[in-house]
Amino acid sequence: MRYRACWISDLHLGSKKAETELIYSFLKRNEFDVLYLNGDIIDIWRWKQAGLLKAKNTQEHINVVQRLLKLAKKDTPIHLTIGNHDEFLMHFLGENDAARDFGNINLAERIEHVAADGKRYLILHGHQFDLVTRTAPWLSKVGDRGYETLIWINRIVNRIRRRLGLRYWSLSKFIKLKVKKATMIIGNFEESAVHYAKEHGYDGIICGHIHNPEIKLFDDNPDYLNSGCWTDLTNCNALVERMDGSIDLIQWNGQREIILKSTDPERCETYLPTIYELGTSAQHHDRDAESLVEEETLVGWN
Repeated sequence: MRYRACWISDLHLGSKKAETELIYSFLKRNEFDVLYLNGDIIDIWRWKQAGLLKAKNTQEHINVVQRLLKLAKKDTPIHLTIGNHDEFLMHFLGENDAARDFGNINLAERIEHVAADGKRYLILHGHQFDLVTRTAPWLSKVGDRGYETLIWINRIVNRIRRRLGLRYWSLSKFIKLKVKKATMIIGNFEESAVHYAKEHGYDGIICGHIHNPEIKLFDDNPDYLNSGCWTDLTNCNALVERMDGSIDLIQWNGQREIILKSTDPERCETYLPTIYELGTSAQHHDRDAESLVEEETLVGWN
């Protein structure tokens, strides 16, 4: 598949929770006129984990980085916006935090995208709207530890469920959907992002950060789009722009895209799978299958 534009975020490379095989297959099997890496691509908070990964798992993380570099080398423009987990990249920006180019990779804190239909979207990671991240970074890091523990528990639970012939089930998504406090925090985040986009005259805003994929359209407010994350099999999401300017929220199952929502009402109504359908789809992905590895090696790439 070829996309006019694509947004992915929250890959968390370098951490144990990154779904590197799925990330790699998505980058390998699709083409992009422009690719936006919308924050938390490299998880510096978990960088020490990279040294504890098995050799095979370490190579999977390297494969993703090499694939991105190869896309850039083949003249795919890549825009890397900075998140809270890779905030060290702020040191590489220009004077007054101006964007800076590194070959075909543009590094910025935020950027604008104009879709084929003329709509202007503000692209930024979204931690700027997270009160905890801004006022109590230490508490944010404690929360991240808790989230990683949930992912670890979730993988153990699903190993057992797989042996019992049951479908994949996401503990973190269950908490986001069922815990009232979590849904309130997500709602406040979305409201703040939309308000900021409206204040600055944008037609829409595209974020990551909260690992909750979404497209919400409003009559009198900018559109809200969130690219989700790549740390849970029931997510592994991307936002993709079609040639007519419409944007779809998709899930990648390792072989093909599944459209979840769209800014095009007709396509949105065509197929909107439930969480249970997504779980069934994810179960079909064999986590023990060989990685899709091309000619890139540790030594270099062509």
